[in-house]
Amino acid sequence: MEPTDEPPARTRAPRIVGWLALAGVSLIAGISSYFHALAVVQAAGATPPVSYLVPALADLVILGASADLLAASRAGQPRPRLTMLALGTGVVVTLAMNVAAGWGHGLGGRLVAGWPALAFILALESLAGLVRRGRGGASTAPAPAASGQPGMPAVPSTAEALQTLLVTDSRRKLADALGVPKSRVDSWARMVRQVDWAAGPEPELPGPAAPLNGSGPHA
Repeated sequence: MEPTDEPPARTRAPRIVGWLALAGVSLIAGISSYFHALAVVQAAGATPPVSYLVPALADLVILGASADLLAASRAGQPRPRLTMLALGTGVVVTLAMNVAAGWGHGLGGRLVAGWPALAFILALESLAGLVRRGRGGASTAPAPAASGQPGMPAVPSTAEALQTLLVTDSRRKLADALGVPKSRVDSWARMVRQVDWAAGPEPELPGPAAPLNGSGPHA
């Protein structure tokens, strides 16, 4: 069975539920946060169209900064300092404006008014976490080592390994020389025994063929 990138159903279903729940929280919290901020901006004397635009700035800054951090994470890059500053500023501003909307209603009013902004931030970060761990996230599987990379021996092709095996008197030495497990050399040896030379003349070997494992009699 060939591997695929499609996650199994038992992990895909909770992810879909999480996406729907967090998307709903983000939408409801974003709308509530906007109207709280709108009330504060209008109370400060702003008039349309400015009063309708300014309340959306803080949440849009948070959204853009979160997207930039997600892109940096997927690319394996460090978090940009300016983006972190933008995210922190947006969080502080949106929390302050929402708390200010319920300031005149005591502690309970401040908590109720400030909760949508906090819920929006938490849901947005949770959505970003789902993206990082989902199909769009960076692959965690190690990349195969390139041939000739420093410190990594180049693994020969099957044909090259078979030719080398025919003139090598020790499988262990061959495994050490090529940097591969001895089990792989053993599998090559089995392939050598199964080679059908009837299709052509036997290859000329340099000198008398020695036993594959070096355990045979020596001259």
